[in-house]
Amino acid sequence: MSTRSVLEGIKVLDFSWVGAGPFATKYLADFGAQVIKVESRKHLDLGRLSAPFKGNISDPDRSLFFLHSNTSKLSITLNLQHPKGIKIAKKLVLLADVVMENFAPGVIEKMGLGYHHLKQIKPDIIMASSSIYGQTGPKARFRGYGNAGVAISGHYVSTGWPDRDPVSPGIAYADVVQPLFTVIALLAALEYKERTGKGQYIDTTQIETMIQFIAPAMLDYFANGYIQKRMGNRSSYACPHGVFPCEGEDRWCAIAVFDDTEWKGLCQVMQDPEWTRNAKFATLSSRKENEDELESLIGQWTIDYKAEDLVTKLQGTGVPSGVVQDASDLVDRDPQLRARQSFIRLDHPVIGECNHPAPPIKLSKSPAQIKTSPCLGQHNDYVYTELLGIPDEEYVELLNDGVFE
Repeated sequence: MSTRSVLEGIKVLDFSWVGAGPFATKYLADFGAQVIKVESRKHLDLGRLSAPFKGNISDPDRSLFFLHSNTSKLSITLNLQHPKGIKIAKKLVLLADVVMENFAPGVIEKMGLGYHHLKQIKPDIIMASSSIYGQTGPKARFRGYGNAGVAISGHYVSTGWPDRDPVSPGIAYADVVQPLFTVIALLAALEYKERTGKGQYIDTTQIETMIQFIAPAMLDYFANGYIQKRMGNRSSYACPHGVFPCEGEDRWCAIAVFDDTEWKGLCQVMQDPEWTRNAKFATLSSRKENEDELESLIGQWTIDYKAEDLVTKLQGTGVPSGVVQDASDLVDRDPQLRARQSFIRLDHPVIGECNHPAPPIKLSKSPAQIKTSPCLGQHNDYVYTELLGIPDEEYVELLNDGVFE
């Protein structure tokens, strides 16, 4: 007997694009909601234009970024610049429980698809908007993407080394953080609707969600007037605390020592070299005063070991440590991820078979049933003729009129 998905029966009309919106609706889709992603050939989702691409061939259906961020969805193309396209969008709203968008604030209203428009069509609709600053306030009209959201929310000032410029973490971090809050809000709104029969509007911002992740730094300023600065890999309350080179090309291990017991464990694994008995490494405060020298000495030791072997020894004596893993480590060699079936293999019509990170949440009664992401406009016929009930003759007429571009 097949397992019923936890969100089965929930219908989502998804106008979102790139990262922050699609990631939120992806989680809903993976757990059974029917998510109809509205796209356009005239104005492609930038996610479809984002590298990496399968075989390094730039094509809307070969983006591996899009492949990950839009699993389990249906894709339709609809020209929202066409008056008939707006009319069809409003008919689709009647099928939906949730509408998701992350255009620049004001854009969806100009289309006639803002919340005050949609609740006239369907009073109990739930609508969520995702943006950098939110829909209100003096900076609401600011346009930007996840990297801007990370910078504006104060994260870059603490990322990097004290004597260098701020460093980006390599991804648009806000685009993967904000969706988690959006999903929680949507689930809460769905539960509220079930109890009251009423929909509502959800306004999530990148700056406010990202601030939650640097709350200790904010509190340090509130309480002490202190602005935390870049420290590289170091910590004010641990030493050593960083990554150290290991045997092989670009292989590293992370080591963090928070107290004297862990320091003794590290010294034991290093076989108590004479320099560890020097008074300048005896306490946390003295180690911090001599941190450059300490890191150099530890690095001269770690370089002769494979990262995996060294971490096993360190963890065996209670020293917090870990291998700095790359994609091949995670996919091919991590026994924990393999045991938890953290990757699932799906067959895409263009890309072919490919591993996907499985949803990181495991429900015992209603697990996620992830499906591959859609090709552009793959489900036009199904959505327009079967779900929406457009007669074949009218469908062809609209198609020829450019409504489905």
